Order: sequence, then structure tokens, then C-alpha cells
Amino acid sequence: MKNNNKKEYKKALNLYNNGYIDKAIEICEIGISRSLEDSNLLNLKGLLLYLKGELEEAISLWKINKYHNDDEIAKAYLKDIEIDFNRRELFKESEELIRNLNIDEALQILMICKESDYNSINVNNALAICYMRKAEYVECQKCIDKVFSVDKYNIEAKSIKKEIDEILNIKSNSSVVIKSIIITGIICIIITSGILIKGKLQNGFKENAENNFEVVNKSGEVDASESIDVSNLDTNSESINTSTKESSNDIDKKENSNLNEHILNEDEIRENYIKATDSFDEEKYNDTKVILESTIIYAENSHLNDDIMFLLASTYEKLGDNNEAIKNFEKYISSYENGNYIEESYYKIALLYRDLNKDKSKYYAKELISKYSNSIYNNTNIKDILNN
Repeated sequence: MKNNNKKEYKKALNLYNNGYIDKAIEICEIGISRSLEDSNLLNLKGLLLYLKGELEEAISLWKINKYHNDDEIAKAYLKDIEIDFNRRELFKESEELIRNLNIDEALQILMICKESDYNSINVNNALAICYMRKAEYVECQKCIDKVFSVDKYNIEAKSIKKEIDEILNIKSNSSVVIKSIIITGIICIIITSGILIKGKLQNGFKENAENNFEVVNKSGEVDASESIDVSNLDTNSESINTSTKESSNDIDKKENSNLNEHILNEDEIRENYIKATDSFDEEKYNDTKVILESTIIYAENSHLNDDIMFLLASTYEKLGDNNEAIKNFEKYISSYENGNYIEESYYKIALLYRDLNKDKSKYYAKELISKYSNSIYNNTNIKDILNN
């Protein structure tokens, strides 16, 4: 039996070292189910659960090992365990801060959580989200890599990585777009210059024709019947000049229109979003509103569109503009059913409708409970809405 447990311990340890944490836990369970005498398996399973944030379960295993096997390692794990309960509460606080877009505060708390290996998978995922929101992609990638080193199949880390890959891909393609814009601008300049040169040549032609007419008349070599019709020439020249001026004015108007209708690129959208989150954190909600309203019209195809939409809805809510807040929360729900802020959107819209439309308030409260039964937003406020 001891030989079997040794094999299982080595196998579980190897799986853990290669990023297969759940499979490693399964192997530990097989050995533990046969006997509680293998301290290594008990400690290893406890440690793996500890990394996943399952604190009570880890403590239970270490206590078994401590009292059943008098294991010193288990005793060491249990010695300062109370600190991890504090870290668990801090982590919950950081999650709430992230939902409310208080990224800098969340980062400060998560750095405290990071001091321990407890809940390291979830802590690194949360850190990755914070760094992504701040556009610090290198730091974000480091956090994701730490998660994958332990759990290659982690769903949240995969989702964050997908977003990062999309961002970096957009960024690399933006240079192509910029080159296209520059080339288009050069072509416009060439066309405009060509029209202006043509106008000058036509003016020169008119002047030469008039001079030739005067010279011929003075020399008397041409009869009146054979003289050049200056009136027609003037009319034609004026017509050409008028046409040239109109074309030139049209192009100028188009160029001015293009300047006024500057379309934000991905980098500018991201910069505006960062400014808006900073402004929101500082409770400058009117400034936040101005930034977001001028940004969201260009963000439809941006990976930050859901973040901008939710932040704009939250800003309207803070300003007391409930109709606009509801409109944007509803738009978020219809557009991002699996979005990062979907639970909170259902919650907030249920509360906003509470004094405006009780039927709609109950509808969104029911949707929250039925679709996200384990959500932290299924609290007394939601129960009150459903019971009244």
C-alpha cells in the first residue's frame, strides 16, 4: 500500500508541476481514500486546495495530518493560518472594487493578498484583470503565466489571454491603418495641387490670348472679321475659373469635414477609457460622462466597448440620470450576456426600476436569481423586490 501511495504522490506532484492541478488533486484523493497514513498526499492535496482558495478544505486535511500522523509540515501550515482568513476578506473586497472600477485601490489590496500563496490562482487572475484595465499588458501577461503554470485549463485566465491577444493584434494592425490614412492624405494634396495649377494655367492662357489680340490689331495684319472673339474667350475663361474655384472649395470643405470628424483609433479609445476610470475614481462624474460619451460612438468594434458601456451606465447612475442609466444597463445586458459586469447590471437595473416600474424591477431581479444563483448580488435588496 505504501508503494502505491508513493507512486501516486510522485504522479500527483508531477501533474501539479506541469500545470494539471485538478488531475493532481484527483490522484491525491485516490491514495487518501485507501489510507490516511500518507502524510505527503495529505499535505499535497491540502496545498493544492490552498492555492485554489479552498481554505477550510485545506485546513481540514492538515489537521487530519497533524493529529493522525503528528506531521510537522502540517503543523507549520496551520501555524499562521488565521492571517489567510484576513486575506480572504481582503480578496472579496478587491473583487468588489474591480466591479466598481476602482482599479488602483483593488491593486493595492491584491498586492497584500499576493504575499501568501493562499488563493494564488484567483489573486493572479484578479491582478491580470487590473493590469489589463490599466493597459499594462506585460504585467498582465506575467500574472496569466503564473496561473497557467499551476492550472493550464483555467477558464478565467484563458478568457483574459484571449482579450490580451485581441488587443495586441489590433495594436499591430493599427500601423497599417495609419499608413493608409497618410497615403490617402498625400493623394488628396496631389489632387488639390493639380487643380490649383490647372487654374493658374487657364489664367495664363487668358492673359496671352488678350495680348495676342492687341498685337494683331496694332499691326493691321488681321481684318475685323478675322479678329478673335474676346467676349467669348472671357466668358469661357471665367466659366473655367469659376468651375475651378468651386472644385477647390468642395475639396477644402471635405478636408475640413474630415478633420472635424476624426475617428478614434484603438489606442485613443483605450487612453480615453483610462482617463474616464481615473475621473470616475475621483468622483468627477460630469467629466467622466463627457469623456465616455465622446468615446463610445467609436468603440463599437473595440474590445473595451463593454467596459465603456458599463462605466457610462454607472456614471449616469451616479449623476442621478436614472433613465439614461437604465437605457445603458439594458443595452449592456442585451449585448453582453456573458460579460464581466452582467450580474451587477441585472442588480443595478432591478434597483433603478424599483421606484419607476415594479414589474420590470421584479423581472430583472428574477433574471438575476435564475441565471446567476450563486451571485453575490442575490442579497436582501433583491429579496425585498421579489417579496413586495
